[in-house]
Amino acid sequence: MSHTIRKLPATFLLGWRFTLPFYFLSLVMTLRAQQPDTLLATFLDSVTVTATRLEGREGEQPFSLSLLSREQIQAGQQQLSLDEALAGVPGLFTMGADNFSQDIRLSLRGFGARAAFGIRGIKILVDGLPESTPDGQGQADNIDVGLMERAEVIRGPASGLYGNAAGGAISFTTEDPPAVPFAEARLSAGSFGFQRYQLKGGLQQGRLGFLAYGSHTRTDGYREQSRMEASLFNGKLGYQYNMKGRLQLLINLMDSPLAEDAGALSREGLAENRRQAWASNLTFDAGEAIRQARVGLRWEHKLEEHHQLEARLFYLSRDLENRLPFESGGAVQLGRQFFGGGASYRFLGKIGQLPYRFRLGLDIEQQQDNRQRFDNLAGQLGDRSLYQEELFRSFGLFCVQELQLTHRLKTLLSTRYDAVELEARDRFLIDGDDSGQRGYDNFSFSLGMLFALSQKLRLNANVSTSFETPALSELSAAPTGGGFNPMLSPQRATNYEIGAGGRLGRRLRGQLSAFFIALQDELVPFELESFPGRAFYRNAGRSSRRGVEASLYYQAAPGLSAMLAYTWSDFTYQTYRVPAGDFRGNRLPGIPEHFGYAGIRYLHRSGFGGSLRCQYTGALYADDANTEQAEGYLNLGLRLHYSHQWGHWGLYPFLGADNLLNASYNSNVRINAFGGRYYEPAPGIHGYAGVKVAWLAL
Repeated sequence: MSHTIRKLPATFLLGWRFTLPFYFLSLVMTLRAQQPDTLLATFLDSVTVTATRLEGREGEQPFSLSLLSREQIQAGQQQLSLDEALAGVPGLFTMGADNFSQDIRLSLRGFGARAAFGIRGIKILVDGLPESTPDGQGQADNIDVGLMERAEVIRGPASGLYGNAAGGAISFTTEDPPAVPFAEARLSAGSFGFQRYQLKGGLQQGRLGFLAYGSHTRTDGYREQSRMEASLFNGKLGYQYNMKGRLQLLINLMDSPLAEDAGALSREGLAENRRQAWASNLTFDAGEAIRQARVGLRWEHKLEEHHQLEARLFYLSRDLENRLPFESGGAVQLGRQFFGGGASYRFLGKIGQLPYRFRLGLDIEQQQDNRQRFDNLAGQLGDRSLYQEELFRSFGLFCVQELQLTHRLKTLLSTRYDAVELEARDRFLIDGDDSGQRGYDNFSFSLGMLFALSQKLRLNANVSTSFETPALSELSAAPTGGGFNPMLSPQRATNYEIGAGGRLGRRLRGQLSAFFIALQDELVPFELESFPGRAFYRNAGRSSRRGVEASLYYQAAPGLSAMLAYTWSDFTYQTYRVPAGDFRGNRLPGIPEHFGYAGIRYLHRSGFGGSLRCQYTGALYADDANTEQAEGYLNLGLRLHYSHQWGHWGLYPFLGADNLLNASYNSNVRINAFGGRYYEPAPGIHGYAGVKVAWLAL
């Protein structure tokens, strides 16, 4: 049970009593560490992953984890939104990629599906720095796939690793400064006024390396009132000060002065004109403007062969102006300061004769939102109706331990304690003082086992927990006025999972996972007639989620590969009663029961390459009552590209097209929207083309 942060819960104390002997043994023992020669250490020739907070090769963790390479993310892609890169990940469902005012909506096993805008309930990291704020909000508008080296996706609750609002985790890693100096320019254009300009370059000089990247993107959008313009800059400076340590300076800047919101339509509106905006969105000039700057510093140092220290510091500033499609309080101004840091210690050794390693660390973060609401007078600021400062402070202490019990079996235990404090300071006192405070603490864990059937096949099982406090924007969306909504409580979940994966022969590899999640106090959005287009939130009692995730990768021949991914989801309310009715037994809206991906890639030694991809999304409900359903659809896409190098230069033309079947579907569904306006239609056949020119010092 949640309580204030002033008193540690008994579960926390018991958890640390259980795990402290492992820490003590690992620290006092002086046995020399050795790399184990086991089946678990050699069954996959794969790359290193870091999202699990203990580095290891892909397939060596008892989690459902997907890894995307630079080629999958960048090659021949439009690079306009994350949904392109993440399309083949089972269990991960995306919506809203065409509405840059609301931002892309990601969900992992249902976590994040409730988001009215942006990302909720999923921990997003870029180069080890948190992109998600401590209250669980995340935006992808400043993540540019044109710079991404890889993406790692933990599919399932991960609060034992990352704390609050970690129903899953996505860790992006950007390209490092190159060993050989290079520079490249990429230009692309396409349907609906799409234009994109990208520049990238880097060099290494002695111990110092630098990489810089900039992009400018604009589009008129498929619908009325859907224009977007944004510029981004990323810089990475690395300094290897000796053989044991290095420093990294990370800079991210974004300026998006224009991101319009066309709003959602009813079925009647779709039939009348799919490209129209909702009338109120035009009247009130709905949309947003954002400026953001982030700077981060990372430090790594090896004390000895088996001991390592790491630390990070970061600061983020974000200014948001948002115009909603109604008058009273319909213009929002938000100034955000988000800063914090963390440190950790890693050890590799033995307990007795058993190989053992652990990572002990802490995360400290603070988010401060200065939120104001004004009347929206046809897109102009009117009288102020709300002014409050909102603070979210977070302290997390974690330990990740891995113990190899036999040459075939190892276990991984993640334990974490989080203390959070929320505060609202009312600065608009005309209607009274709505200031208030809340405090929560939580003990989370994840316990997993990995068993190697052979050098190529393994079985895994784990049980994990997660908790999710309401985000500041959700708490401040109080129908009664200012302050925090007193009716909202944190959402909690327990996840049980079994899986199998590895290689079948030389050319085929795959994963299969089955899970069951029990949730309490699930957070659900809804709308009110007096505030159309604005989301409020309530707790839904209990719900359960069952699902199966499968993926296959087949290397048919040199240069020719195929990939399949499939997800089955059965997400149901167990107890949920509201004034509108009793929704017990209904399916959770916003997630289809079935969705999948199929893709074929081919690369010829001459430089020609291409891919054909098909995404299937089954029908999904748009409301808790399960009275409104969005139909399923197929989205067929084609990518073609060519590479040619001569001397120092390279030329890389590319083109692509989506929705080749011209399916009529919706890119986003707004859950529990008022007045039947659930649907944001997606475009028909559309495409793009471009070219990249690169120079490489030889």
